[in-house]
Amino acid sequence: MLIWTALAAALLSGLALGLLPNDAPEWATQTVELVTVVAVFVLVCLVETTEARSDKSSSR
Repeated sequence: MLIWTALAAALLSGLALGLLPNDAPEWATQTVELVTVVAVFVLVCLVETTEARSDKSSSR
């Protein structure tokens, strides 16, 4: 569930970044970039954790 939420946040914030006009305020652009980076980081961490758990259970 958390992986899907992080994936949705990354996609939506990346889409918002692409849709922002060139004359958008600097703070808005930086905020969307920060949300995108954090969402991708959380997504990668969750995927790595999930893979590590599946590797442990399959080795037993």
